[in-house]
Amino acid sequence: MSAKFNIDIHKTAVIVIDMQNVFCEPGQPIYVEETTGIIPKIQELTGTARQAMIPVIYLRMAVRGDGSDTGRLKDMIPSVDETLKKGSHHVEIIKELSPMEGDVIVDKPFFGGFTGTDLDTILRGRGIDTLIICGTLTNVCCETTARQAVEREYKVIFLSDANATRERPDMGWGPVSAEDIQKVTLTTLASLFCQVSPTSQIVHEIQEACTTSSSTH
Repeated sequence: MSAKFNIDIHKTAVIVIDMQNVFCEPGQPIYVEETTGIIPKIQELTGTARQAMIPVIYLRMAVRGDGSDTGRLKDMIPSVDETLKKGSHHVEIIKELSPMEGDVIVDKPFFGGFTGTDLDTILRGRGIDTLIICGTLTNVCCETTARQAVEREYKVIFLSDANATRERPDMGWGPVSAEDIQKVTLTTLASLFCQVSPTSQIVHEIQEACTTSSSTH
């Protein structure tokens, strides 16, 4: 049974992970085709969050480009210094989800949003204890960030249909489809780490929380 957290709009933040050109723009080096389907859901979520004055925080995977901060990452992804260089078109957030005034952008040098960043400071400074996570890849940066957040005592709501992944080739145990990766990741997170819910449910709960908050003030 997945956890269930009540949404307090004053203590919640939306975390949008790696919805940047290199992953979401056709023709880019690390294009994830499955991100196309989650863009409208993230648009709905961020729009609802902004109306509720819930902070929207964008995480971008971005490195210096000179090899100084990509040690083990470069072991696995040799082209990382070129494809994720800060200041390049690759790392910019896609135009469909362009950050708006008041949104926060955090550059991260590795998979998890808390590794080598000031994300924890930003959240605690605003009194945030609940994170709504969406983006790509479900089983890499999104899952890693969710697990890191739980270990830091944040309540995490992971969106089942606003996180996207891609298929994986045979690494010795047979190829794995994007659908199977998605199911396993969501099941693991729901079983042991956090709440996993569809976007429509969370949007509705944010709207309800706004109504309740307004009626009590």
